[in-house]
Amino acid sequence: MSAQSCDKRSTAHAIDRQALRRTTWGISAIALLGRFFALKTRSEAIFLDGLFSGIHLAISLLSLYIARLIQRPSDQNYPFGYAMFEPFLNMGKGIAIILVALFALFSAVMALLDGGRAIEADIALWYALIAAAGCLIMAMMQWRFAKESGSPILELDFKNWLIDGVISGAVALAFGLILLLKNTPWQPFIPYADPVLVLLLVLVVLPLPLQTVVKNGAQMMGKAPESEQSARVEEIVADALEAVPHQSYHVRQTNMGRLLYVQVYLCVSLSQEENYGAGEVDEVRSLIYTPLNAEFPFLAMDLVMTCDPICVDRAVMPA
Repeated sequence: MSAQSCDKRSTAHAIDRQALRRTTWGISAIALLGRFFALKTRSEAIFLDGLFSGIHLAISLLSLYIARLIQRPSDQNYPFGYAMFEPFLNMGKGIAIILVALFALFSAVMALLDGGRAIEADIALWYALIAAAGCLIMAMMQWRFAKESGSPILELDFKNWLIDGVISGAVALAFGLILLLKNTPWQPFIPYADPVLVLLLVLVVLPLPLQTVVKNGAQMMGKAPESEQSARVEEIVADALEAVPHQSYHVRQTNMGRLLYVQVYLCVSLSQEENYGAGEVDEVRSLIYTPLNAEFPFLAMDLVMTCDPICVDRAVMPA
């Protein structure tokens, strides 16, 4: 592994820890604020906003642990390392948000059937404005950190802050509208505003956690990376093997969180095999690994050289 790659990994891990600690403090403040104002205003929309923040806080604390865990080397219990914990965590985040959204959806429908819900919109407006500003500022900061580290955990954290900010902004807009409707012919409809707002928020929020669950679930099942990344890996391997005598080769690849795992099978003829001792195979391995690692610093790679193409099929569960 190159010194430059090690530096990239160390820098990324340091950014992860710094960003997640910042998230923990920020979301703690937002969650407490939401809890206080939800009790004060009796608003289900603010309660939902605060509940999202509470889940965000719990997940952030867990993310801090996972960020440290995935840095550990492989051991007897986890011979392939701890990288799989990252997509597992991210999928868990998505499922938690989906469950809360469905609970809020049910609560809003029941409120509509019961004639709506009275709230104190003037107090709620102040909460929503403060929370929206704080969440969007944190989202911008986490987006910058996620770009620097390439961390899926921080990318999802950015999305969580963005969701919180959008929710709070929508709540502010709705409560402002409620204040404008007071003492107008539309006033009888004001009790329905809060549950309708919750319904709209759920419809806006649900696609993001669903995408998170699908993406990370696919990684846990060993699905190939996105086509653009797969094509780039294939291109790098093809360039590296251009000057290497062989009959054919086969590439398998998958993501486990930020880790890219690449398996290369190089098939050679019996006459070519005579030129490949252990040292020569290591040279070929370096020819492939070095350019891949330069572009994908979180990389694990295997090179298997064989004279029998059937060994490529034997590396996976037979059909």
